[in-house]
Amino acid sequence: MKGYLFKYDLPVKKFASDLGISTSYLYQLLRKERKPSLELALKIEQYTNGEVTVKELIEEKNSPIPKSPIEEKLKHLETHLNRLEERLNSLEATLL
Repeated sequence: MKGYLFKYDLPVKKFASDLGISTSYLYQLLRKERKPSLELALKIEQYTNGEVTVKELIEEKNSPIPKSPIEEKLKHLETHLNRLEERLNSLEATLL
């Protein structure tokens, strides 16, 4: 949808108004924080003459991508390293 707005130099405010939704709601849709209702998705597809489809608006692939096992392991190691640093700082403080 962002590509459509950019391609036609269409202001977000006008697009939202033409769709009958608030600008803030449209921004949430653009940031993929929310998904449109089927009715709104159909309206968007019709408004864009099929350049933005219902499928791309509603499909699950727009949801956040799960972290890879490597990212999970790195997060675990980072947490462990932070705990070790806290313990080291605590020990250093007692020596001073």
